[in-house]
Amino acid sequence: MSEAPDAIERLERRVAMLEDAVRRLIALRTLPDALPPQPTPPTPRTRPRPERVFDVDATTLAHPPATVAPAPAVDLEQWFGQRGLLVVGVLALLAAAAFFLKYAFDRNWIQPLVRSLLAIVAGTGVAIWGHERIGRGMRRYGAGLIGAGAGLVYLGVWAAAGPYALVDRRVGVLLLAASTVVVTTLALHHEIENLAMWALAGAYLAPALLPPPVPNQMAFLGYLEVVGIGTGVLAFTQGWRRTFDFALFGYLALAASGAAEALRTPIGCWFIATAAVLTLHVTRRQPWIEARLGVVLVAWLMLATSVNLVPAGPQAALWLGLGAAFAIAGLLWGQHLDPDPFALPESGSVAADRLLFLLSPFALLLLASAAEPQLLQGRPGALPVVLGAAYGAAGWTRRRASLLVMGFVLVALAVVLQWSTTATAAAWTGLALAALAADLWADRPGARSVALGLAILAGLDLLLVAVWSRRSGAPVFWDSWALALYAYIVATAGAARAWRVPATPATWERRGAEAFWVMCGVATLIGGSIQLTSFFGRQTTLAGNLALSVWWLVYAGAMVQLGFRLNRKDVRSAGLLVAAAAAVKVVLYDLSTLQALYRVAVFFALALIALAVAYAYNKKGVEQRR
Repeated sequence: MSEAPDAIERLERRVAMLEDAVRRLIALRTLPDALPPQPTPPTPRTRPRPERVFDVDATTLAHPPATVAPAPAVDLEQWFGQRGLLVVGVLALLAAAAFFLKYAFDRNWIQPLVRSLLAIVAGTGVAIWGHERIGRGMRRYGAGLIGAGAGLVYLGVWAAAGPYALVDRRVGVLLLAASTVVVTTLALHHEIENLAMWALAGAYLAPALLPPPVPNQMAFLGYLEVVGIGTGVLAFTQGWRRTFDFALFGYLALAASGAAEALRTPIGCWFIATAAVLTLHVTRRQPWIEARLGVVLVAWLMLATSVNLVPAGPQAALWLGLGAAFAIAGLLWGQHLDPDPFALPESGSVAADRLLFLLSPFALLLLASAAEPQLLQGRPGALPVVLGAAYGAAGWTRRRASLLVMGFVLVALAVVLQWSTTATAAAWTGLALAALAADLWADRPGARSVALGLAILAGLDLLLVAVWSRRSGAPVFWDSWALALYAYIVATAGAARAWRVPATPATWERRGAEAFWVMCGVATLIGGSIQLTSFFGRQTTLAGNLALSVWWLVYAGAMVQLGFRLNRKDVRSAGLLVAAAAAVKVVLYDLSTLQALYRVAVFFALALIALAVAYAYNKKGVEQRR
């Protein structure tokens, strides 16, 4: 309420200065002889063009109006006199009316009807006088009086419907709502936001001040929807940010505190979704971050406790309640199609949109999982697949990296929820190849990052998680885990060879092929170690330990040889590192646990590999000296 009057005062000062400039121009035109001759300044070679401040003639440019002085700092005395005392006076007036009603009620001075009518008439008179003060330029003072008058009317109506019981409590609530409409109309007429917030506070407090004898939660939700959503729409049309926040957050808070049971119905779920849908539409045009992020998150939390209806209830009602969650997620999906929040410059509103983009599908999946509809029982991956297809298709057609990545993530999540860990690793490997193909042959943005990420996750799942689920009696080299391992090794090797570096690559894109080769090599080393140890370990433990040591030595020699062939020092260093680990195992573990014949075999293998590697390095040194 304080910003608008200050802006109007500044505009009035500027208009006065413009009027003074126009009067001086008229004087210059009517009395040209009275002016002394002006010396002509020397004309430079390049004279800067004067800035046009107003669209008038050259005389105005020669004699521009004086610069508008900055608004003076608000004096403490003036501030206290205009605002502080106004607040004190309004509160004192309301307190005096409340004390008078109570005192008159205790002493039985006046009839209850007269007491209530006095408060209502007095409040109406004060509000009318405040309305006239605003018409005479006293906006702040007049708004305060209108608020005080509305408070007196609220007290009178409350007394009539509450302690005095002159009218039914429901009628009292309607009268309070009607008073709120009048105050809101005045706020819109005078464009005073604080007055609208005062009216909204009165409307929200009306049901609490006059609760009915038998609570009706559905009627309470309907009342809140009319007041909250209606005021929210008005606040949007006027650009009143604080009023919009107050309307929507109050709408949800009062519903959660006063109609919790009614919210656990399909209609209650849609009541929650209405607030989120309105906020998403409004904040699409207004950058109100706190409303866009806060209202939607609160709506998700309220739906989490509301959408889990009675499990034995009808499935149609359950899906109707879930439809509210789908409405919020669907609207967010549609808004994120264009523009892509991850392609916009950094800002607060963009950060909020990115967070909503990441949370929305998973919030919907959690709500559907909590509701447990019969259609999804035994099919936990069905809904993630559907959502992933929607995101992936939109990302493919619109070439949006964020949508395409989210589509792959949701499909990968569906695989986890539906299949075993070994099948998950194999499916993730296939998705990684599909993403790489989308990058190579369709040039879809975001696909290469999906390919690399899924390949890493598939390797971790295969070597660290799925390996523990192998059946003890299954064939070592031909069970499902072994087949998934072979597929992963072939897939990562093929991806490394097919990887292409873009024209302007990021650091990870430049080294993407190397990352796939590393995954292939690690899977070969660890997978081969697991396979050989399992196969020979079924015969004797000593044979398993010997096979492991020999495999490490052979692998190290092959890595060194490959490093010389490719002239890659990092490959040779990796081979030497494996060889060192094998040597440490041989000396510290095999020497103390293996029998004599096994010791001979493992040390013979160590000698052969060590001599072969040393020969390769010495041969390379001779070639370099030549």
